[in-house]
Amino acid sequence: MTSDSSGAGLLSPRSREVLSSDGTRLFVEEYGLGDDAPLLVFSHGWACQGRFWRPQIEHFANTHRVVVYDQRGHGWSDRGRAPFSSSLLGDDLEAVLRAVVTSGRKALVSGHSMGGMSIMGWAAEHPESVPLLARGAVLASTGPSQLVSRSTLIRSPRRLRALLERAFAAGLAIAGPEMLDTGFNRRLVKYGTMGPHASADVVAECSDIVLRCPPVVRGMWGKVLASIDVSKGVDSLAVPTTVIVGSADKLTPEVHSIGLAERLQQRGRLHDFVVLPQIGHMINMEAPNDFNEAAARLDAATVER
Repeated sequence: MTSDSSGAGLLSPRSREVLSSDGTRLFVEEYGLGDDAPLLVFSHGWACQGRFWRPQIEHFANTHRVVVYDQRGHGWSDRGRAPFSSSLLGDDLEAVLRAVVTSGRKALVSGHSMGGMSIMGWAAEHPESVPLLARGAVLASTGPSQLVSRSTLIRSPRRLRALLERAFAAGLAIAGPEMLDTGFNRRLVKYGTMGPHASADVVAECSDIVLRCPPVVRGMWGKVLASIDVSKGVDSLAVPTTVIVGSADKLTPEVHSIGLAERLQQRGRLHDFVVLPQIGHMINMEAPNDFNEAAARLDAATVER
């Protein structure tokens, strides 16, 4: 990634390692300004990696300190020895935040899909850390539970739904073969994760990221996602929160975000609820301007002067 003429070096990553609570090494990259700048931390989803946030890095690096990290087993982060779980997602985010948050700059934390579950898992496992380390949160294309039963990837008659749900859940946990970067697999990625109008460039970039995920990691985290429940963390997310989703999201359809928004609203913590028509699961890549504007509104409302 190269820098532009308006901010020499701001798009050049500064890499570091962070150790999670069990000693697993997490790969972290920082972009943009230094410790005195407003801090943004981004947590990616299943089968992705830190570079999934490229549109946000490029947009915010001139004015913010931007931190991205690879979830364990993804990208350059180690897999570790502990069985994968939602609590590990929360522990890993806790470790990253403890490493990058300074005394004067709390983080605006954004999570996509499994990254949003990381935020909810973090709030569930470390509720005391939420107001200490975060000033706001963005939950994008995500849900706290019932991911299999609420997915619209597979349309089926009601009499077959239970059988297909069990098959879907089992399929998530299968490592399967390495997925080569072929035209067929790109079409699969687009069908499952993007809206009908996603551009060829977006399909290519998302496919390149997703198809690089090691099959065993995909299966191990898929098993967790099949039965994950981080609902408790919604109640512990004691910071202003924006919920954003695409109406064409098949993996974590709008019903999840509606429930999250209602629950946050009841506790006076919902800052904004954004639904983008005809946008799929990869919302920050498909509609970067809309996503960045929503994040910027929350940033402006919570930034520490």
